[in-house]
Amino acid sequence: MGRSFGRGARFILAAAVLALAASAAFAQAAPPIPSINGTISSISGNTLTLTLSDNSVKQVTLQSGTIILERDVAGVSDLKAGDAMGVAARRDGAALIATNINIFSKEMWDAVRKGQWLMSDGQTMTNALVTDYAEGMSGHTLTMKYKEGTASITVPDGVPVHRLVTVKQDALAAGMMVTVRYSGSSSGRTVTATSVFFDHPTQG
Repeated sequence: MGRSFGRGARFILAAAVLALAASAAFAQAAPPIPSINGTISSISGNTLTLTLSDNSVKQVTLQSGTIILERDVAGVSDLKAGDAMGVAARRDGAALIATNINIFSKEMWDAVRKGQWLMSDGQTMTNALVTDYAEGMSGHTLTMKYKEGTASITVPDGVPVHRLVTVKQDALAAGMMVTVRYSGSSSGRTVTATSVFFDHPTQG
């Protein structure tokens, strides 16, 4: 069975994969991400039946373009120049201090919003390519390049780092806890998924 996402990790991951619909000024907070979290109770063809925390049920329709992602634990040693990443960071004066890092798969990088913006929790999200990763006496520093500019982000020891790996639909199974991003309204019993995330299964 997959491990569940913490609330903070779910928010940061959802913010990192916000699709680019229109350009937004950095000072503008990104809008809430339409997503639901729950446990897969059954799978029938391209439809997941998801049980939510309040015991309500949602039918999730998977499309040909739905991205299925497994989130694997990584570390700062896995960070390298050339990777596409989503980095959530807090501000400390003029400095940005990373609080969560996701390394994107190619498919995910092709789909995400790129650039830097303010999230609704006050943190800064940077989705960009890493041009340099330096390790020195003062710690680790990521240099990230996006269309509007360059960001230098300090990476403290112990910051959570994950690699998001694109997998096939058959990787999903009953009993998994997942986060589903969707398009349209969630007012009905059915939503159409744009992406589905789950944590790498615990071994043993």
